[in-house]
Amino acid sequence: MHIFFNRMPVSGPWGGGSKVLTAIIEECHTRGHSITNSFEKKVDLIFCMDPRPDSVSSYDILLELRKRDESPIIQRVGDLGTHGKPELYDLVRSTERFSNYFVFPSKWALERSGFVGKNCEVIQNAPLSNFVRQKKSAISRPLQLITHHWSNNPMKGFDFYSELDAHCKNSTQLSFTYIGRKPEGVSFSDCHDPMDISGLIDNIGSKDVYITASKHEAGANHVLEAMALGLPVLYHDDGGSIPEYCEGRGYSFSSLEDVIKILDDDKKLKDMSEFSLYQRDSSDMAKEYVDLFEKVYESKH
Repeated sequence: MHIFFNRMPVSGPWGGGSKVLTAIIEECHTRGHSITNSFEKKVDLIFCMDPRPDSVSSYDILLELRKRDESPIIQRVGDLGTHGKPELYDLVRSTERFSNYFVFPSKWALERSGFVGKNCEVIQNAPLSNFVRQKKSAISRPLQLITHHWSNNPMKGFDFYSELDAHCKNSTQLSFTYIGRKPEGVSFSDCHDPMDISGLIDNIGSKDVYITASKHEAGANHVLEAMALGLPVLYHDDGGSIPEYCEGRGYSFSSLEDVIKILDDDKKLKDMSEFSLYQRDSSDMAKEYVDLFEKVYESKH
């Protein structure tokens, strides 16, 4: 197949979307499929990673391409506009009658979209293979907590992190590390700028417990990276896909008091040290995407 992608990967410390793209494209090449973001040649399939227009294409252009080449469109719905972008949800809904198939990164995202009953499939995100460990590290007191976000959107939970950081300053049993971008005016005692994969692996992998206060995440890559490195996860009740992703490998909370109670519980700590390792990686995810590409293509021929 000759497949048109309306987005291409970018290098550097960007969010999960770029990592998803990289893995899918590598799997396409492994199977002998070619990738393009040029309109000059005939294409067999169109993969719309993001329906928002950019300097290369818009959804109208994709529709013209579909009409020209009779190529089905697979629309990935990676964001439902829950992080302050309601117009994105409207745009996603506007593609419903044009796209041939939809992929969601979680059951939560599919159900929230209202697309139930359509040509839809859930393919969960997954971390790069670099993150996947074969052995867990022991959890011991004092406990080192960590989180990382490449977005500074308030929905990532910065109010909670500030509260947690203040608590840790006065504790001999807890410490908190933040890696990533943050809103202007927000600071933490132990804070690091976005870093490359090796830096993330070293920093996250050396800690005891991962914590995230992010809400309404359609497909939360940050918790997948932490679980692959062997860390149990404390996650907010309203995390969207996060409770789904972390099932069996963490505990939920709704307040700082909940977190302190969990971490003071020796039995819960023992249970967390025995959680099974997360072994699925981006190559597994990419295989599911390319399986879908081939299925949709074959159904049209």
